Amino acid sequence: MGKENLISIQEFCIHYKVPKSFINSLYDYELIEIISTENTQYVSVTQIKNIEKLIRFHYELDINLEGIHAISNLLDKLESLQIEVKKLHNKIDFYESE
Repeated sequence: MGKENLISIQEFCIHYKVPKSFINSLYDYELIEIISTENTQYVSVTQIKNIEKLIRFHYELDINLEGIHAISNLLDKLESLQIEVKKLHNKIDFYESE
């Protein structure tokens, strides 16, 4: 992955006004991926939307990291179930149209 698709954690923390320890905690809970290159840690720009959501959970809704981990897992499961339901609806529509 090229560096143009990465943002350093330090820059991210300055921009979003969050401590680096929070980002490291998200990584420890396996909620985000951190990429280390040349002694600098980065997050992918594709993760920014998710990290923003996690920041809101913690700082605006006052949810601790354990709660964020549980919520994140439930949201991931919900998304996969919605995808599965959509596929099944498409199959039903296909067979009903014949």
